[in-house]
Amino acid sequence: MSKGYYCLVAGLPDLVPEEKKLTFSSAGFREMMKDELTPGDFALLRLFYLPFDHENLLNLFFNEKKEWDDRGNFSKEELEPLTDKKVDLTEELSQLPPYLIDFVLTIHGDEAKDTRVEASRKLSSDYYEYLESSKNLFVRKLAKYQRDTSNILTALNGRKYELDFEKALIGNDDVTNALKKSRVRDFGLKSEVEHIEDLLQIFEIENLKDRELRLDVHKWHFVEDATFFNYFTIERVLAFLQKLFIAERWINLDPEKGREMFEKLFNELKSGFEFPEEYTLTYGKKR
Repeated sequence: MSKGYYCLVAGLPDLVPEEKKLTFSSAGFREMMKDELTPGDFALLRLFYLPFDHENLLNLFFNEKKEWDDRGNFSKEELEPLTDKKVDLTEELSQLPPYLIDFVLTIHGDEAKDTRVEASRKLSSDYYEYLESSKNLFVRKLAKYQRDTSNILTALNGRKYELDFEKALIGNDDVTNALKKSRVRDFGLKSEVEHIEDLLQIFEIENLKDRELRLDVHKWHFVEDATFFNYFTIERVLAFLQKLFIAERWINLDPEKGREMFEKLFNELKSGFEFPEEYTLTYGKKR
């Protein structure tokens, strides 16, 4: 059993939320993993918190005065100096992934995106490209799944409401090209996107909340299938994190549904792993 996943399983005493309080968060999970995963594995984990850094950066650069999201990898004190053109940012920029460095330099330059929407789209596009360059197969698979899903839903909405959606698509690949050109029901993507039929059926759900739930359940199953043959590896930790993000989201959207998802995660851990004798699920490591 790898050290990282062993400690994850053994250290989750507060996974199930209380009646109205979330006792286990994705931000807390990252802190827990900091000393339990190898540096390389922890770097993979941090990749999936970067979208929260995107929102925090956009909040700063567009002066939106929104509440800071502590799920981001970087604090407000670390990112706020990046908005000052007059300051030498060499040291501050060195801690960022390359695509975020490019974003900060661009937004200070003459080619800055004029609107938040354009800036956000640029960040998303560069983020997925960054993930797809990873050496980890699961990271690449999940990046493609998420980008394809987002683009297909954008195209379906655009087609339904007769909107010009081409500029809203993220990236430039065979999928986006098909979405721009094809007029057939599945955009001719049956061989390129194996879950295209699922997305078409989910999109037909009229109730938006039900649709969102079905999309999240679909992603839940995707990460399960993608890590089915990974035992006690970083891939299982990353899959767990995706489920944690989903459950955390539903705690805010629908507390009852969110608790169900947390309990499902908890039961998976209880039923799927044997704990060493010196560990207990309730109290963690015995003294």
